[in-house]
Amino acid sequence: MDRPDQQQDHVLRQAFELRTDLVAYARSLLGSHSAAEDAVQEAMLVVVRKIEQFEEGTSMLAWCRAIVRIEVLRAKQRSQKERSLAERLLDDAVHAAFEEVRAEREAAQLADSRDALQQCLEGVPDRGRQVLDARYVDDLAYEQISDVVGMSLEAVRKTLYRVKKQLRSCVETRLRGV
Repeated sequence: MDRPDQQQDHVLRQAFELRTDLVAYARSLLGSHSAAEDAVQEAMLVVVRKIEQFEEGTSMLAWCRAIVRIEVLRAKQRSQKERSLAERLLDDAVHAAFEEVRAEREAAQLADSRDALQQCLEGVPDRGRQVLDARYVDDLAYEQISDVVGMSLEAVRKTLYRVKKQLRSCVETRLRGV
């Protein structure tokens, strides 16, 4: 045997010794042992065809893993194409059902929050309620609220801060009790 053939044999032997690691790698990407075996088998065929491209002194594992990764991607593409219409419809139906449940939960949480806020607003003193209404119902600026309610600008700011803090605490407490 001449030297290049011996070198090729040595490189191929190294590649095939890594088979167990490559199957484990492929399985981690595909989730199926049989699919991983198939992908590694295809990758080994590529290794044999492209053995001349391997550069001595580089990592055989890294080179083989790159080839396996490409084969895994091809396997995933084939799998996607082979999925039946019924499977895709089922997936869509399951996704829609989960989205519906999520939307219902969010709506229920929003309704609970709204109810809690309504109950908490009843406990806000008249002066605080006037400031809240002017700010959030009438959409007035702080300076305008100050004129309408007859408070200093700083008193308006402090009142809004305190009332919002009180409401936040009240709503959170009520929601924990629900």
